[in-house]
Amino acid sequence: MRPPSPQRPRGFHVAGNSLVPILIIVAALAISTAIFFLFTKKKIEAGKAAEVAATPAKTSEEPSKAAPGAEAPMSAAGEKPAVPGSKPAATAATPMSAAPEPASFGFARPLDLGKQMARSLAAGDFATAGKLAAAADPEQAAMAAQLMQKLAEMGFKPGSEDQVELLGLVENRTRIALPLMKPGSPGPVRLQLDIERDERMGWKVAKVTLPKEASAALAALTPPPSAAAAPAAVAATTPAMAPGAAPATAPATPPVPTPPTPAMATKSLFAIEETQDALGFASDFVRLLLEHDFTSAKKYVDEKKVPVERLVGLCIVFEEGQYRLKPSKPLIVTVANPEVSWVIAQVESESLQQSTEFGLELKRESASSSWKVAGVNLSQILGSFAQSANKLGIPYTPIVQNPKGGESLALYFEYDRAELHPRAQKQLEVVAGMLKSDPAKKLRITGHTDARGDDAYNVHLSQTRAESVKQQLVALGVPSDQVETTGLGKAQPLGPNQKADGSDDPAGRSRNRRAEIFLDF
Repeated sequence: MRPPSPQRPRGFHVAGNSLVPILIIVAALAISTAIFFLFTKKKIEAGKAAEVAATPAKTSEEPSKAAPGAEAPMSAAGEKPAVPGSKPAATAATPMSAAPEPASFGFARPLDLGKQMARSLAAGDFATAGKLAAAADPEQAAMAAQLMQKLAEMGFKPGSEDQVELLGLVENRTRIALPLMKPGSPGPVRLQLDIERDERMGWKVAKVTLPKEASAALAALTPPPSAAAAPAAVAATTPAMAPGAAPATAPATPPVPTPPTPAMATKSLFAIEETQDALGFASDFVRLLLEHDFTSAKKYVDEKKVPVERLVGLCIVFEEGQYRLKPSKPLIVTVANPEVSWVIAQVESESLQQSTEFGLELKRESASSSWKVAGVNLSQILGSFAQSANKLGIPYTPIVQNPKGGESLALYFEYDRAELHPRAQKQLEVVAGMLKSDPAKKLRITGHTDARGDDAYNVHLSQTRAESVKQQLVALGVPSDQVETTGLGKAQPLGPNQKADGSDDPAGRSRNRRAEIFLDF
């Protein structure tokens, strides 16, 4: 009896037979690929190289090739005759230069760009400063570096990077300013950079505006080498003679092209600030108000159109609310005409946890004259400020329309009291500073009450309130003869003491418990 044969594992025979053809196919593909890369591809590349070498030059950028050591014969005029069908020699001999790649600085914020410029100038790294200034037009980088060096040679020194300012937005560009100091000058001037957003490289400079005091630096620039070579390039564009043809008669006076001047070469990138534009003017004006420098800010204003109380009221709001210009877009020029401009000033207060704004209307007689503030719209900032101040129990709107006409400054009191609120004392510090600057200035203070109480009591209370204001001004150093006081009781209410149905109106009465200051400037 034969012993039983051993059993193979189930599926072994089928799997083995199916793997063999697959392995043969894979091996064939691998061998074919290797043969292509070793032989066929080399032959294709060699054929292409031979075809390129046999093809005559088609562009003027490729110089004509002569035999090694051979020299083309000279014409009678001392020039090599052109090869038939080729471009003029001067053009053919000039290789095309690739446009320089823009410097990739990658600034995420506008102020980062300005601070880098300040650091480069402070370190004397004019090459980097030039590349930074000409990022939008790299061909002007060398001239920009030369300009920055000229400024240093003239004695201009950049301020620190912490002094770089973001002025605002004008014509869809963000403007930053670098202060430049020069020994002997009364104060710094601005190097202004108008920058714009670039998707590839972040923020880049689109325009550089120099102060008028630095105009000599721009005039001293020399044209780049490409500009100096312009005459030869133009002369070389004369068509070449055909072989065997008689030479053409040269004109008696060949035209001589005018080389570009520095001003022509830098027209698109550099400019001189002959007169201050609306954004720079508004920036200076608002910063003076933020510093509570009323005397200097007043010089920016057309006093026939802007009541002085508006400026004082704005100073008071800035002082009390601790407002500051918004870091991102402090000023926005919404209308930019040669003689009329509108500017929105955006401010924020950390203590009040709010952001608000006010508007400035600027006018001037002509494009060469100076701007003046012809209007100040405070409705937005006063409304925001009053809304926050009312939470403390008393109104706080520094500027009010007086019932007799015009505007005045208002200080408010609690019910049946004549003591100054701490906020009123801060207001008076601003007013006192104005009065002490000019002893000829006068002001009148009128006290007021609500309708509760009899007339005699209210007149006495209103007079006491006016005297409290005067005493505080005198304590702040104002001569007493500069201040006049009057008590009017309930005669001139700002708000209703009663509602339409005859019931009490606490909000209206709170506005009537006040003292108004009239500035006779």
